[in-house]
Amino acid sequence: MSLLLLTAANCDFVKRELRQALPQVGSGHLTEALAFALGFRTHAALRPHLTPSTSARPPLVAAEPSRLGQRLLQLGEEIAPTDHLTAILQSDDMPDRIWCEYAQADRVANDLWFRECERRNIPNIYIQRHDTLADLHWDCWSIDSDHDAHVQGAHGDAMLRELYRCYQALVKGDDPGKSEFFGSGFVGSIARLDAHIARQIAGAYFWRLYTPMHQQMAAA
Repeated sequence: MSLLLLTAANCDFVKRELRQALPQVGSGHLTEALAFALGFRTHAALRPHLTPSTSARPPLVAAEPSRLGQRLLQLGEEIAPTDHLTAILQSDDMPDRIWCEYAQADRVANDLWFRECERRNIPNIYIQRHDTLADLHWDCWSIDSDHDAHVQGAHGDAMLRELYRCYQALVKGDDPGKSEFFGSGFVGSIARLDAHIARQIAGAYFWRLYTPMHQQMAAA
């Protein structure tokens, strides 16, 4: 799942990277195609949903890289890229990331990422690489206790079941490290994942842990 928080900084970053990857495509066409890939009919429809990075819990959208190419073809561009957008959305340079990836022994990166999650009041989801495999971790210690009801008590039990079902669905038979799932809805880890699968799960877990918080804010 390719996800993006709809902050102005994130969208500016994605467009800037796309322009570098696809210099032959006009800026206006890239702007419209990116909006379409993010689920909006036009850039004008996207614009009201963009928020500053300082906003509490910006909207989260699922991007469809194939729609980028589809829209560019509709606009007359002779190119239909998909891989560029996927790679950009997973970039460590994304201004407002939803998960982080670093080497297992990198304690500095670990501490910096937790502090960023705490400052932004988002779930702490990260991937630690080791050898050819990776471990996925999540916790909600970085979330203000006023916003963690969805991972406590019976809601937390339901969240755990949802996270485990998601893990099973994404791993399927592709499990070279014989991965193991530990924990609860509030905190846990999956050891020895294929790195590509770990990134997919990281996005899917952020969606599940963050969406109730965004909905709570929208309802307030």
